Amino acid sequence: MSKGFRSGSIRHQVAALAIGPIICLVILSAISDLLLREDLESISYARTTASKIESVIDLVGASISPGQEAAILDASARTGLQVEEVEVAELLQSETDISFEDVRYKVKENLPVSFTTSFRSQTATGGLRDVLVVGTGENRALAFRPAPPPPDAWISDQEVIIVLELLGLVLPVALLSLYAARVISAPLLEFAKAAETLKVDEEPDRPFNESGAAEIRTLAKSLNDMRSRVRHMIDDRTRMLRAISHDLRTPLTRLRLRVERSTQPELKAAMLKDISALSDMINDTLTYLSKEMASEKPVNADLPSLLSTVCSDFSDIGFNVTYVGAERFTYRCKPRSLARAVANLVDNSTKFAGHAIVELSVLENGTVRISVIDEGPGLLGGLRTLALEPFFKADTARTPAARTGFGLGLSIVDDIVRAHGGTIELLTRVPHGLLARIDLPAAGDAMFTSSTGELARAW
Repeated sequence: MSKGFRSGSIRHQVAALAIGPIICLVILSAISDLLLREDLESISYARTTASKIESVIDLVGASISPGQEAAILDASARTGLQVEEVEVAELLQSETDISFEDVRYKVKENLPVSFTTSFRSQTATGGLRDVLVVGTGENRALAFRPAPPPPDAWISDQEVIIVLELLGLVLPVALLSLYAARVISAPLLEFAKAAETLKVDEEPDRPFNESGAAEIRTLAKSLNDMRSRVRHMIDDRTRMLRAISHDLRTPLTRLRLRVERSTQPELKAAMLKDISALSDMINDTLTYLSKEMASEKPVNADLPSLLSTVCSDFSDIGFNVTYVGAERFTYRCKPRSLARAVANLVDNSTKFAGHAIVELSVLENGTVRISVIDEGPGLLGGLRTLALEPFFKADTARTPAARTGFGLGLSIVDDIVRAHGGTIELLTRVPHGLLARIDLPAAGDAMFTSSTGELARAW
């Protein structure tokens, strides 16, 4: 039954748990009223004293000797109810006026109506004061002096009822809140956490747990189905682009061979340049769609050595690229991917400025910062964010001679940096130039994710 309730509709569960406290409150109120009423009748001081008086009168009436009667009166006094035998004439004298709050009045109200009673300020002998005289029916009477009533309790009977009713209402409401937090909120938080860390290529086919309430199961099924559709869409389009890019290599190779046989030098150079540009675009596309970056495992690498190698590669082909920073610094990263990201930034700077400076620094909070600086024309403010998008080329902001490429270089950098859990910013330098700044999380805080999920941005 419990399993069926938990797997039912949340709407029905909440309705049942909302109505339940009301029913419990009504039942508890009825029970508490009954118990308190019986309790008041059984422990009421006036009622108890009246019962003692009845018992003493019955025992005195049944006594067979003066000694036995004296023992009965002495036993009554030891219980707190003092008693003295008086003349029956004291019943016939005028009563002393007392208030309704007097304990003697309350005791009289609980005595049988057949008893003859009278209030006296004291007995004829003066032995007892403020007494209730009760006739025994045999021309005799007994004067009773009840002990003072006990002090009032710290909480009244009405307050007890209110507390019990509140307890009966608050407890189910608290249980309802805990249930809602566990059954409703917890699965939603798990979904949010799973969605944030979801990897398109590495996760199981249905990463969201399809269990719990009916609405939760429906939501999990929808998320799993959506994830499968997105995965199939990305896989299909990735395969299509790979096939197109790969198939273009054959005709480009034939074109290159035919151009090589051309007898017109100027036309031959122009066509070879266009063929080379097309080949570079195809290589960029295949690199962007490759899973090599996602499959590379993070290792401890010497960042200064990695950055110096990138700078040396560009210096060897005639560009002025220098490294500035520490000589030794070990950092856990994907070295091949990170080297490619820095190389793309340096390549971008050398195209538009002819030189670049690569700086490595560690901030006070442990953040690792890699900066690539040039003195080229820079980027306008509105283009610095768009430049990170796939297939975007800011031709108007850079030199016309560099209008080549497929617009994937900076997008690849952005994917690699995000896969390392870092961020990249493109900032304008004063008076001119561009600063590409990569901030990677402190050692020990790095969180590596798959970069292939970013492919969806291109569509």
